[in-house]
Amino acid sequence: MASKRVIIGDWSVDARANQITGPDGTSELEPRVMDLLMLLAAQPGEVISKDEIAKALWGEVHVNDDALTRTVFKLRKALGDEARNSRYVATVPKRGYRLVAAVSTPAERLAARAETWHRKALAGTVVLVVLFIAVFLYGLFQTGDTPQAPPQDSVARLLDRADGFYSQYQRADNEAALRLYSDALDLDPDNAPALAGLANALTQRQIRYEGPGSLGQGRTTLTQALESGWLDSETARAALERAVALARRATDVDPSHVRAWRALGLALSAAGEFTQAERAYERALVIDPDDWGTMINLSELYTLMGEPQQSTPYLEQAWSAMERRYAVDPVEIRPWHSEVGLSVARHKLEAGALEEAELWYRRVLTLDPLNAEAVRGLSGILSASGDAAEATALCADLEQATGEAC
Repeated sequence: MASKRVIIGDWSVDARANQITGPDGTSELEPRVMDLLMLLAAQPGEVISKDEIAKALWGEVHVNDDALTRTVFKLRKALGDEARNSRYVATVPKRGYRLVAAVSTPAERLAARAETWHRKALAGTVVLVVLFIAVFLYGLFQTGDTPQAPPQDSVARLLDRADGFYSQYQRADNEAALRLYSDALDLDPDNAPALAGLANALTQRQIRYEGPGSLGQGRTTLTQALESGWLDSETARAALERAVALARRATDVDPSHVRAWRALGLALSAAGEFTQAERAYERALVIDPDDWGTMINLSELYTLMGEPQQSTPYLEQAWSAMERRYAVDPVEIRPWHSEVGLSVARHKLEAGALEEAELWYRRVLTLDPLNAEAVRGLSGILSASGDAAEATALCADLEQATGEAC
């Protein structure tokens, strides 16, 4: 393809400026990475051997496979692509690489849009004529039947019920949510909240309720599910692939729907696609900087990615966002608020920051005065710092009120 400006999948490419612009904004590529992209784009769908690529990029200079592998890695990272489930650069074992995304020029894209508009305009004219005839005939033969409720009202009621079941985090409730989201999609196949909800419920089924070590045996988090090995099973991977597809469809239908991006992040995390999951979560927070559910998920993701230093700040932000939104959504927030504060306190303890851990235990107890873990944690810190009297008083109050001992 001779043009230096092309459109590849979701990305607009300016080869002269070494820039690509797409869902995540504009990025600048290294010249050799851009050369690789344009080489693949010149023959979309065709396999280009490693030798051909090496000669095109490095000329007569001999390079080993590592240099080419690093260049492909950089290109995939820039495009938000993954080797395992590629939407752009696919590896063809023992042969080379090929571009699997659609390629066009801006002029071709404009012409295609014009043709699409023309067809829609023509189809619209036909629809108007048919609609006019239908209304006319209905006026002739209408027999006074009782009007039906608008389908969207039914969809909204189904979604409200489904969301209520899903938020209980019990197996039977999750299964009920799955059926209700599916019923909503039967009525409205392109409903973004229903698509995102179904993706979430499918992902939670694999994380919490399916396979060995599931709920009832101690598995309630993504970390535990990944450690169990269940998410690598053929059954789990097939279910997660469907969840990812549903969530992607939700983001396509409504790119401004926060829950769709959060659902995509969770499904990708469960599938082990951490980099793509991070991008999805970041997109959710761009749309809604106070989306505390995304912050909690990001915190766990960074721990899984080996970046614990980024984990705690997201939990602290989630706590603050919950406080700002508690009056509006107390039912959904209440089960999570104390646990987020306790998680921050644990992180501070592990880091040896005793004063900060004490502060977080006290914050939890301000909102949840008889939280046993917070009482025990604060009591332990006070005892270690020499304030045995307050530590004893806290434990005595807990035991008198709840029967639980420190």
